[in-house]
Amino acid sequence: MLRAKRDSLGGAASKAIPSLGEVEGRMMVLELIALTALTRLIRLHDIGERVDLINAMRHAIDRKCHDARLCGTDTKSAEEYAEELLASAQEQAIVLESIRNDA
Repeated sequence: MLRAKRDSLGGAASKAIPSLGEVEGRMMVLELIALTALTRLIRLHDIGERVDLINAMRHAIDRKCHDARLCGTDTKSAEEYAEELLASAQEQAIVLESIRNDA
């Protein structure tokens, strides 16, 4: 991956092309951060506002895919992944909210 100090590092760290493991690791971290942040964000909103928040995120994802000129299959795949991530965040937010209310 491109790094701020890439040119001065030397060795494997100075290579611009990442390994598959490096890409997978970064994607895993980004997914974890996104899921955690989404869960907390959804939990902080009222139930009525959650629908608006999720629709706004869906619209932003659609727009980003369009701007990136992804082909139809890639756009559909990205949207399905986003839907899974949003659904998982919603489920976790509901569970956390019920635990909080029961305590």
